[in-house]
Amino acid sequence: MTAGVPAELAARLAALTPDQLDRLRARLREQAPRAQARPTPGQERLWRAHHTAAGRPVDVVCQAVRLTGAPVDLDLLAERVQGFVRAHEALRTTFEEHLGVVRPVVHEDLPPRLVRTRCPGGPEQAHALARELAHEPFDLAEGPLLRVALAEGASGEEAWLLVVVHNLVFDAWSFELLLDELARDPAVPAPATRPFGRFALEQAESTAGPQGRAAARFWADELADAPPPLATDRPRGQAAPGTGGRVDFTLPGAVAQGIAEAARGSAATAYAGWAAVAWATLAEFSGRADVLLGTFTANRDRPDAQQTVGYLLNVLPLRLRDPGDGTWGARIRAAHTASKRGLRHAAYPAELITTERRLPGLHPLFDVAFVFDSPAEGPRRVQGAVVSTSDVDKGVARYGLTLAVHPAPEGASGWIEYDTGLYDRSTVDHLAERFTALAAQASGAAGPVSGSASGHASREAGQ
Repeated sequence: MTAGVPAELAARLAALTPDQLDRLRARLREQAPRAQARPTPGQERLWRAHHTAAGRPVDVVCQAVRLTGAPVDLDLLAERVQGFVRAHEALRTTFEEHLGVVRPVVHEDLPPRLVRTRCPGGPEQAHALARELAHEPFDLAEGPLLRVALAEGASGEEAWLLVVVHNLVFDAWSFELLLDELARDPAVPAPATRPFGRFALEQAESTAGPQGRAAARFWADELADAPPPLATDRPRGQAAPGTGGRVDFTLPGAVAQGIAEAARGSAATAYAGWAAVAWATLAEFSGRADVLLGTFTANRDRPDAQQTVGYLLNVLPLRLRDPGDGTWGARIRAAHTASKRGLRHAAYPAELITTERRLPGLHPLFDVAFVFDSPAEGPRRVQGAVVSTSDVDKGVARYGLTLAVHPAPEGASGWIEYDTGLYDRSTVDHLAERFTALAAQASGAAGPVSGSASGHASREAGQ
């Protein structure tokens, strides 16, 4: 901290205790001009992907929130949204580029784009409007990067809140913070917020320090001799990335409960149980036991990060390669162990991982991603109305394949999103069928994983 400063000042700094130095660094961070902020590695990747996707809303949050059971004052709802934007600098941020360098710019005032409309046609009409908002190109330099439509529903006790926002300034956790704010009793003070810029500075410091260097070594070792990407129906790199389709699936409550019980019986989480099913499905598809997935972590282990709005999400490798004796219990335990091992280094930006594995497309490291949503703890209410949310299919694909699972007491739902430039619908239909069949088998938590690895040799392996 004393390099390049006058000798007298250097001596005074050297005399400070470690606690005093920490307090000084904190004050300097507070006083640092916002114009000097730099994007995080995750934001830099999103910036590049935005331009590679040529306007397709690949990295855009698109959520339809249905409010039912009570009248909703949409004017009041709009005020709460605007207050949320004023409280969180990420939502007042735009991005400018000069000589190839991207710089975030935080504005004192940058209202969201608010639209008022009507949606008497139910979910189909609401989702269509949300998709329309998402497909309008974002101007990252001008903003705003948040669009919200407030709509009256088919009756006086139905309303819609459609949230469309670029991932550069928002993630899934941020969406939950928005819903928490809309549901907050006005008599209860809002929780203290923490600016995203502080997170970005601390992430850069941590990455450059001993903890970051240890994480870099761990991930480089973890990805040594990584498996090739999955076979595709067409070669990679030929079609423009980002155009997608989606195959939905559902599973009965007995299957979802059986997988949760199998995971508990293996001293593992439900996440590990479903990851084991994804592993078995993709191992069967590829003919290799060694499978590499991109998996999502909120990156909010620090308590002061839990009230930060912005893109803190990290997409980390989950390498699954040794199923043990082939039983579901062994596969679940192996998935749990691999996940737990990686979580020790979950704060390290995946964009900085050193590996020879580089793919064409929107994400240079992963061709398959796995998404697991924990069941909601209970219904949330806004102005007395019950909140239900839906992730709207925008017709895009971030990865070659994304397998998402949403377990609930009544059963599990999910989808496989796929890049239509790489895969045929029939291929993904088959994958969804095998995933649901293997999930049903895993819910019994007994016996080896069965299935055929044949039928894929004609595809463009490793392209």
